[in-house]
Amino acid sequence: MKKLLLVAWGLGSLLSGSVNATQLIYTPVNPNFGGSYLNGSYLLANASAQNDHKSGGSGYVAPTALERMASSLESRLISQLFNDATNGQEGYLKTTDFEINVVNEDGVLLVHITDIVTGETTVIEVGGVIDESGIGG
Repeated sequence: MKKLLLVAWGLGSLLSGSVNATQLIYTPVNPNFGGSYLNGSYLLANASAQNDHKSGGSGYVAPTALERMASSLESRLISQLFNDATNGQEGYLKTTDFEINVVNEDGVLLVHITDIVTGETTVIEVGGVIDESGIGG
């Protein structure tokens, strides 16, 4: 009986007391989303401390002017080699990465491309090419 009386007294005191409630208001922390601009350096310092990636950006190194010119020239020479090959002419080009040999065998154009680093060779066979006499094969 004492327990029941104690429980009733506890419930009565809870119900008789005043209950105060306030409205919950969200306050953003990040200045990008409306928070205080004073939080910016703090958030950046925390993010930098947790960053596992190497500093220095993306790791991309822009090519020098000489490398850009060499690449452009190499591209132009390869294009010219393939243009000549479509007219039935043979040709050879060696770059730092590839060795390209174009051979015309009775109107069938064989393009041998060798990767100098790995030694892997790919042969592309193209039929119906105009031979040196100007007659299609």
